[in-house]
Amino acid sequence: MTAEALEPVPWIYSDTPGILMWTWLTEHFIAKITGAEVHGSDHEGTAGQRTIRSYSWELADLMRTHQDMPRVLIEGMAASFEDADALIREHVGKCYDVRLGYGRFAGTLANTFILATGETLDTTPLLGTRCTITVLLPGGGSQQVQGDLSLEHYKWRVRDGDQILEITPEHVSSVVNKSEAASRAAKVVHLDTYSGIARIYRDERKTGCTGTPGFMVGTVDHAGAPRCPVHEVSLPDDLIR
Repeated sequence: MTAEALEPVPWIYSDTPGILMWTWLTEHFIAKITGAEVHGSDHEGTAGQRTIRSYSWELADLMRTHQDMPRVLIEGMAASFEDADALIREHVGKCYDVRLGYGRFAGTLANTFILATGETLDTTPLLGTRCTITVLLPGGGSQQVQGDLSLEHYKWRVRDGDQILEITPEHVSSVVNKSEAASRAAKVVHLDTYSGIARIYRDERKTGCTGTPGFMVGTVDHAGAPRCPVHEVSLPDDLIR
């Protein structure tokens, strides 16, 4: 879902000398975007156009206040109203439970994170799938963790059986799920035999093959087996699982 397809935020606009303000008030939070106007002949627009020097924004919580005042959760600066609007949507989606109904304003922005590489990743298609995640370690190096991916506000949760790990997205360098691995495998194995599913091939078991006859007639399944010299001779090591 793109920002243009999201439900419009019900901004309330107010205009005071030099300051333009947009306010979004709900029973759970108050969000504000403030535009500082530029004055002077050098900045006069045409046909009454007004020039805004900068946009500041903030999201404040009304559920748990601070000294009876809204508790600021996050704030920042933006180059345009559209950028500030998108940032507000993103953080509302991450801060508040989806059951409160704000998902229609946030969309996939709530599922989008910046990784350690600087890449912006929309995790929406990865949620609920088993992923292999490479995490950078504080002392250098990296570690791979595997499990079903879900989100908890600003954290990733990776479940592997009864174990649940919480991961900070800014420490992640790469994510691969099963469907991505299958897609990569299809590019390096024989396309006429690879089924596109896990390590299953459309073929009969032959001498030297490490697989076993698959559930489907005419297939060989290599789950848990060592690399097959017949079907997986050119497959990268990270795809042999």
